[in-house]
Amino acid sequence: MAHIQKRGPGRYKARYRDPAGKERSKTFARQIDAKRFLTSVEGAKLRGEWTDPRLGRTPFREWKAKVGETQVGRRESTIVRDESVMRNMVLPAFGSTPLASIDSAGIKAWVSKLSAQGKAPATVRKAYQLLAAVLEEAVDVGMIPRSPCRKIPLPRSESHDMHFLSSPQVALLADSIDPRYRALVLAGAYTGLRIGELTALRTSRIDFLRRSVRVEETLNEVRGHLRFGQPKTKASRRTVSIPAALGDTLDEHLTAYPAEGDDLVFTAPEGGPFRRSAFRRRTWIPALEAASRKAPGFGHWIAGKDGSPEFVPAVRIHDLRHTHAALLVAQGVHPKVLQERLGHSSIRTTLDTYGHLFDGLDEAAAEGLDLAFREAAAAPRRPEAGAQVLTLAQ
Repeated sequence: MAHIQKRGPGRYKARYRDPAGKERSKTFARQIDAKRFLTSVEGAKLRGEWTDPRLGRTPFREWKAKVGETQVGRRESTIVRDESVMRNMVLPAFGSTPLASIDSAGIKAWVSKLSAQGKAPATVRKAYQLLAAVLEEAVDVGMIPRSPCRKIPLPRSESHDMHFLSSPQVALLADSIDPRYRALVLAGAYTGLRIGELTALRTSRIDFLRRSVRVEETLNEVRGHLRFGQPKTKASRRTVSIPAALGDTLDEHLTAYPAEGDDLVFTAPEGGPFRRSAFRRRTWIPALEAASRKAPGFGHWIAGKDGSPEFVPAVRIHDLRHTHAALLVAQGVHPKVLQERLGHSSIRTTLDTYGHLFDGLDEAAAEGLDLAFREAAAAPRRPEAGAQVLTLAQ
């Protein structure tokens, strides 16, 4: 039975038995605090939420190291990315904090601080997800009674995180880039493949007769090494239909830059797979700058340190994928088709990412219905087949 013992001036020992029957105690300076503690302990025992207080004193960093040892089945590139976010954003804030001392208030303050530092919404959300995953593991093994990651307001990924090009802008960018990568730009905008999927595309996976490409492999740079691997999810392994014009473009590309055997469609100038970081610096940004001199929408110019104009790119390589989604939505393509082409695991991912693009379609649908309504009202009425027509006397 839980009870309180007075052990001298300002010393009250709260005694209780844990669910296993082992006697435990905790000392307080005030009797009222001891009573409140015992009330909370008994309530937790009744709800099945009691945990050993000693386990909750484990520092977050120490528990994170143990959790990391049990996580298997993740892609190497994902592991490297998550380790970087954990090392640079999560551990500096919570690494030395005992698990039981991490509370919602502290997490909210941390999220707000990251946003104030200018971290991208997607980056902040990823950091929060990693923190929450470690704390959920602690709940599962009984180190803490519940996770403090509840109802934490997170920054929304606004549409300005994406950049959508129009078809003329895609054509201008394709004409402005090194001719070796003209087809890459057009393929990105008109297939929606991720850059890692495009750079891993092999000639045998292009079906010119059926006008389609198969996504079966991806290329990523991990710790400075290029690695071919499986697509990130089961849904990412897919076949995507391509426009006839793009098929002709790919055919022309392989004629100008022939692949040997089952080689890569897009390669580095010296052959073989190319590094995305080098491609962006040497080829992508110069193409954006060249296109920007002819039309707006690819970046902006600022005064450099010496006063001369300096170009700041606005369009990322991944924005070709976003452009593909926008082009399809503008055509009224069903979200399910969009999901399958992009290789999303669920329709929710598609709508969470591109739902704002559908906003104007409801008004367009209403206008279409209005047109149908007025055309029907203006059309001459004809009697139904078999109906009797009465002729009235003059």
